[in-house]
Formats: sequence, C-alpha cells, structure tokens
Amino acid sequence: MNNTTLTWLRHSNSFWGRSILAISAGLLIAVTFPAFSFAPGVFLGIFFLVLSIRNSGFFKGFALGSLAGIAFYGLVLKWLTTYLGLLPWVALSVAEGLIFGVAVGVMAVIWKWLGALNLGQAKPFIISFAIATVYTAREYVAGQFPFGGLPWARGGLSQVDNHLAKWVWAIDIAGLTFLIAFVSALIALKFLNPLPQGSGIYLRSRSWVPTIASFMVFFVVPFALVLDTSAQAGTMKVAAVQGNANAGLFAVNPPGSILDKHIAVSRDLISAGKAKGIDLMVWPENSADLDPVTMAVPRQKITQFVNEELKAPLLFGNKTFRGLDYFNEVDLWLPERGLTDWYDKKRPVPFGEYVPNRPFFMSLAPDMIGLIGWDMSAGTRDGIFDIPGKGQVGSLICFEVTIDDLNYDLVNSGAQAIMIQTNSSDFGKSEQGVQMAAISRMRAIETGRTVVSISTVGVSGIYHPDGSVEHELPTFTPAAMVSDIPLRTDITPAVAFGRYVEPATFWLATLLFPIALVGNFVARRKRKKQS
Repeated sequence: MNNTTLTWLRHSNSFWGRSILAISAGLLIAVTFPAFSFAPGVFLGIFFLVLSIRNSGFFKGFALGSLAGIAFYGLVLKWLTTYLGLLPWVALSVAEGLIFGVAVGVMAVIWKWLGALNLGQAKPFIISFAIATVYTAREYVAGQFPFGGLPWARGGLSQVDNHLAKWVWAIDIAGLTFLIAFVSALIALKFLNPLPQGSGIYLRSRSWVPTIASFMVFFVVPFALVLDTSAQAGTMKVAAVQGNANAGLFAVNPPGSILDKHIAVSRDLISAGKAKGIDLMVWPENSADLDPVTMAVPRQKITQFVNEELKAPLLFGNKTFRGLDYFNEVDLWLPERGLTDWYDKKRPVPFGEYVPNRPFFMSLAPDMIGLIGWDMSAGTRDGIFDIPGKGQVGSLICFEVTIDDLNYDLVNSGAQAIMIQTNSSDFGKSEQGVQMAAISRMRAIETGRTVVSISTVGVSGIYHPDGSVEHELPTFTPAAMVSDIPLRTDITPAVAFGRYVEPATFWLATLLFPIALVGNFVARRKRKKQS
C-alpha cells in the first residue's frame, strides 16, 4: 500500500468509503469458510471492520455493521437458494445482518468510551478485549434468535484446515472466535495509531512488539498442543452407509425406495466381505422413508436384513408419529430384538421441519408454508445408545451438530464416539455439505471424540479427535466406509467449561454497553461546558 492509501484508511471520514470497507469486511469473513476456505479472511475481515467504524457512534456503527453482516451472511448462506429460493435467503441474510449491525453499533459505543479513558499502554489491549467480547456475544445472540437461532459460520469454525483449530480443544469454538477477533482488533488499533514518522525506525518498530508478541502467542501455542486420539475404552468397528438417495423434504420418491437404496449399498458392503466383524452400522437421517415403527412392510425388511444379513446393530434415521406428535428420530435396531432405543431430534429446523407462528407466515407465503404439512415436535430423550458389548455412542441429527450444548451433553452423558446423521439432499452440490463436514471435524477436536458424519448424499466422513480425516466418501455416489474407531472417555476443557464462554461475553457486553453510553454522555457534557 502507498502512503496515500494508508492515510485514507486511517483518517478518511467518507461514509461511502467506510461502507466499501464494511462490505469488504463481510465478504472476507464469508470466504474463510468452505468451500472458499481462505483462512486469513476472517482476520482481514475483522481488521477492515474495525477500520470502518473508527470514531463512530451507535447509529453509524449499526449502518456499517449491517452492510458487513448482510454481505457476510448473503455470501456464506447462498446455499439456501438451492432449497428455498431467493426470498428466504434474502430474509435470513438481512435478519442476521441486522443483528450483526446492532453488535457493531454496540462495539463502536464501547470503543469510543474506552478510547477517551486514560488507560496507559494497556489501552489497545482493553479495547481489543471489548471488541472481541462484543463480536463473540453477537454469535451467541445469532445462535439463539430468531426461532432458536442460526449458530452457523461462527468465527471459531473458520480455521478447521490449519493448526489453529486445536484451540477449540481447550477453549471451545466461541473461545477461538474471541481470540481471532482479539488479535485482529489489536492489529487494527495499532495500524490506526502508529508512532509519528519522526520517531525513528527503532522506536516505531519497538512499538509493534506487544502486538506482534500477542499474535505470535496465539499462532504458536497450538503447535505445542498434541491432541490425544488413543482408544481409552477400546475400539468399535463402524460401517457408515451413504445411499445416494434424494431424501429431500419435498422430494417425490416411490415409497420405500430410499430404504431400499440403503439396504442395497449395505448388502454390497457385506457381500464384499468389508462388513465382517462390525459392531455397528450407521445410516443417515431420513434413510427409512417408510416408518418401521408403525408399518409392517418396512419393519419386516429391516428386521430380516439385521437378523439374517447384517447380524449387528443398525442405527438409522426415521420419521414417526407417537400419538399426535411427529418426530425426526434415530432408531437403534438390534439382531433378534428389533427396536430397542431411539432419539428424537431436540431442535427441529424452523421452516424446514416446523413452522413457527404458522398462521402469520401462511398469510405471507401460503404456497411455500403449505409444503410443510405437519410440524415436527421437539424430542426430550437423550441421544445415547448402548451398543452391546462395546460401549456408548451419541447421535445428533443434521443441524444439531451446530449447537454447542447438545454436543457437550452427549459427552457428559457418556458418549464415547459421536454419530452425526444428516440429509443434505435439498442443498445439491452447494457449500452446505462441506460446511457441515467442517463443523463435524471441529466437534471431533472440541469433544475429544471420533465423529462419524454420514449423509444421504455427502459430504460423509470419519473424523478423529485431532481433526484428521480418516475417510471421506465421494458425494452423490452410493458408497460406504468402515473403520475401527477409538472409544474415548476423557472430558476436554472445552466440554467442561466451553458452554460458559459465549454467555459470559454476552453478559459482559450487556454490562459494558450502558456504562459506555453514560460515559460518552458525561464526556460530551464536559466538552460542551469547556467550550
């Protein structure tokens, strides 16, 4: 960059120029995630975001933050158009973008207040801490609101392909978000406040030492972390089957064809001798399109297959009624015993599996809402399955992998490995599948458990507790993978304490914001009296 550009970045008050910076910030954060996978993007994005809101108040910060947020979500969630079209994608991007904008407005107010205080050499670190706190708190809010939230594309999920991912073992995904925001803001603040040109090269270079040292600690520490992947409780031979079935929510298939496809791929695996000695076979979400719990024909098919051919437990996705409740669930079918346990999805997806405030949204988009004929109920059972003679596995269904507490609860309840059973049929060859796989890999590191992520069409993979990939199946191909996965019992720091990180940042930001408002008001009154 030449001096003119640097001066403009540090001193320009042009709203339109700052708007370009803010939009660039949002796009840079978005391209950090798969399938773009530009790892420095989130650092550059937060750097530009901080530059864009320099000396801003709440409303200017809100406007700039909203531009950044809409750009971010618009790009990172463009896979939604594959399933729902333009309107829901635009609506969700704008809604989440406005939440982003509120957070940036809060960030600007707190920064202005702290910037006016006499904090000595600690000032850039304190301001960066506050910026990172608000940024992380924003992810907490986005993960709760509206309609249960969207905990997708969080900053801590962006570094899955490099060594920084190891941080989540210690401080969870939210903790890595915080550190990314902290070091990015620290560098931005130092960039905005360099020593004057006449200070000399030595002094100017030395002034960067604390900032560079902080970044190096953040960057180097994960190299020293060696993540344990040993089989603390033995191993379990797992076969995971991808049926390559169009099991989309609104797909039209011959009844029973999806179940038949998964049985066919499983039979091929057995006939090839690759399923010999397996302890568990796993099929994805919606792999049984006819309900074996309430219907005789699919029950007979699965029972015969498990008893006579597989001769091992089968864990598969199903949908079933119990009374008036309709559940998306995972069933455990044992040889000679049939259905012995099940897990009902605790967090159904709004506008995919149920419609909140149905009369209101029906009035807005009757054709679209009418496609969701029956609202799924939220389950209350745990996702722990006892596999006879081997141990316990936990199961989550599709987007539940994004929800921290559900993952932590599985481990705390005894899960020694985690099965993520998902259906990505509706999203085609978009980025959704690879983003979901990246989240599964991060969960493996965070929980210290092997994660078997099996989809109807992919991306399906087996991920070890250090984030390494043992298998990934080609997408949109009938295929299966078999592995002796390690069973583990230890509790990682992230599982023990991670659930408190995001709420802590939210409450701290909630405390700082009114204090900053009052502080800025008092400072403004003092300036008026002195003028």
